[in-house]
Amino acid sequence: MEDLGAGDPRRVGRYTLIGRLGVGGMGSVYLGRSGGRTVAVKVAQPELARDPGFRARFAREVDAARKVSSAFTAAVVDADARAEVPWMATAFVVGVPLHHAVTAHGPLPEDALRTLAAGLAEALISIHGAGLIHRDLKPANVMLALNGPHVIDFGISRAPEGTALTRTGAVVGSVPYMSPEQTLGRSLTPASDVFSLGSTVAFAALGSHVYGDGPAATVGYRIVHTEPDIEAVPAGLRPLIEACLARDPGARPTSRQVVEYIERANRPLTSGSWLPAAVIADIVAVRSLLTDLTRRPPGRHSGPVPGPRGRLSAVSRRRLLLGAGGAVLSAVGAGAGLRLARGEDEVSGRAGASGAGMGSPQPRRIRRPSGDVPEGRLAWKVNQSAPSPQVLSANGVVACVSGAAVRGLDDKGGTRWTVDSGTGGHGLSFAAHDATPGFVAAVDGGLLYVAGAWGARRGVAAIDMAEGEVVSMTALDRNCSGVLRFWGIRDGRAHLHGPGGQDPDGRYVCALDLAGRGTAWAYSTAALPVSPAVPLTGGHVVFTTADHRVRALDSSGRTAWERRLTATLAATAKHVIVFGERDTLYALDPATGDEVWRADGAAEASAQGDGIAINKDGSLLYGLWQDEDGGHSLRCLDSATGTARWRAPVPAGPKDARGSGVRLLHGDGNLYWMASDAVVWAVDPEQGRARWKYSGLRGKRPDFLAWSAGDGRLCVSDPAARTVAALHANGA
Repeated sequence: MEDLGAGDPRRVGRYTLIGRLGVGGMGSVYLGRSGGRTVAVKVAQPELARDPGFRARFAREVDAARKVSSAFTAAVVDADARAEVPWMATAFVVGVPLHHAVTAHGPLPEDALRTLAAGLAEALISIHGAGLIHRDLKPANVMLALNGPHVIDFGISRAPEGTALTRTGAVVGSVPYMSPEQTLGRSLTPASDVFSLGSTVAFAALGSHVYGDGPAATVGYRIVHTEPDIEAVPAGLRPLIEACLARDPGARPTSRQVVEYIERANRPLTSGSWLPAAVIADIVAVRSLLTDLTRRPPGRHSGPVPGPRGRLSAVSRRRLLLGAGGAVLSAVGAGAGLRLARGEDEVSGRAGASGAGMGSPQPRRIRRPSGDVPEGRLAWKVNQSAPSPQVLSANGVVACVSGAAVRGLDDKGGTRWTVDSGTGGHGLSFAAHDATPGFVAAVDGGLLYVAGAWGARRGVAAIDMAEGEVVSMTALDRNCSGVLRFWGIRDGRAHLHGPGGQDPDGRYVCALDLAGRGTAWAYSTAALPVSPAVPLTGGHVVFTTADHRVRALDSSGRTAWERRLTATLAATAKHVIVFGERDTLYALDPATGDEVWRADGAAEASAQGDGIAINKDGSLLYGLWQDEDGGHSLRCLDSATGTARWRAPVPAGPKDARGSGVRLLHGDGNLYWMASDAVVWAVDPEQGRARWKYSGLRGKRPDFLAWSAGDGRLCVSDPAARTVAALHANGA
């Protein structure tokens, strides 16, 4: 939980707000109290409150939540959907989210899994009995309390006739826990929630997503086309989970049948709580902290708080405090700091064609602490009223893109202009997906192009970055039902992909003619594009697909070449650069797809597609490589030949940091590297020496952050915290 900020309300209805629990795409969730009752208060974003369509959706959410009555859901205790800013208060569940419990303490034992499955099924019985479908059942929306599991957040619950598509064509929900039909944007039935139940319980049993990690398109492809690996699920639950995860909705059990399956096991009840001791300790800490907070003046939570597990700081204890109604747990960050190796300890080497030099003897690298690397200073940091999944810096403006609006900030972080649904009477909304970092916008020639929707059309809106005026709108072909990713702009064409095309279950890749304001070409594909890019040379659009191919389209949208390769597209320079299997980096000729060179030992790229950085003219590329001593080094290669220019060793990240792949940027004469603990390093791209570092994000998940470099600034958006920060390129 965070202290109330300057922009947060102090009172909503009859409830005094104590602190902010979390933020979502439609609003914020606060801890509130009135008399002796503590509640979670969900408050809509003020700008959304002016949208009649949103107010109607919020009212439906309140109505949906009020219809549901179960011991395993959080009850609505108060609401006002007609208020100037709509709000809803639900019972506060004293517990911890399932995803935190598993991440912090490991998979749950079988008896706990049985209680979890039965509790979730009971909650779904109530939800479905009210004529609703939850559509977003996942570990983050399951609270573990001493009296059982509780399902929370009915923000996207709908009647069965509703589909999984939003107005902008984006599929709503959380991909790792979506059913196949939800992933494909089809109409949903209660069986979709049962699939999500199976995925959620499997996560609790395995400690990881049952369909693996990776880009959303890759995970979605696995859900639709492959069978899950559940061999590690306890044998007594495996048949149930397998049935819940059937790709055919008609083959899945009902929620009632899930409960009956658990009851038929007739296992004796164990004494004590249903949860492991470590999880119980976390819940007790939450309860203790809640008691303490309700005795303090609102917004004042500093100082040590004694608890059952010793004297924990208020900050560390607050990380556990969560409630119902969409509250979000602050992840316990990685503890140890990062120490960059000194530049004078670099060792040069040759990547070489076909990996020449990568396996040759290398001098020992000294990973010496670098205490003389100065700490970068924030130029500014601002709170946003909505998450910004993408941030771009250009033309003297920092553009912050959210689903409801695009804001242009000046060089001090002040709002220079805003484009939202009321701008110019267009009724614009944008394809940004809540708090998930993504790419839905690009800058070209002083204009910001953002994917979105207006009326019944979907396409790209052009915004003058100096004035914040919408100057043009280019619509997609009507067979293209939305935008999942904005690939970039080349030669006056915007390249995108999303759901639609000739196959009703397929995807499209298209080029929009921005000057002519029409679709130049649209390419229909059944295979999900995974990691696309636009080459700098060769005139091709190249992307990798979930069916293990690298495919290039020519300037007319026809297939130019195709290469079977299990790979993730990393970057484009003189050649197309892809990460292949066994940690191999391939350079492919953009005109033919032929291999030009390869280099072994490359570290895994991030799902954001920024695992390799390219300098301005495309002559150099930068990546992270595995070293023989078990560590890693930043390396600079000649993009034409793969020859190494320099190598700079870096130390290992914190042991408890979760791997999210390499993230690198090149801009304003700096190479930026975001380490596994989210410390950002500015490195001299000519020599590999550290110039400055910024530790203010330490402990965040790097893949949960959006960033960009340009116009003399490095900008970082933390969508979950609703903050955007900027540092000058010199770190001062």
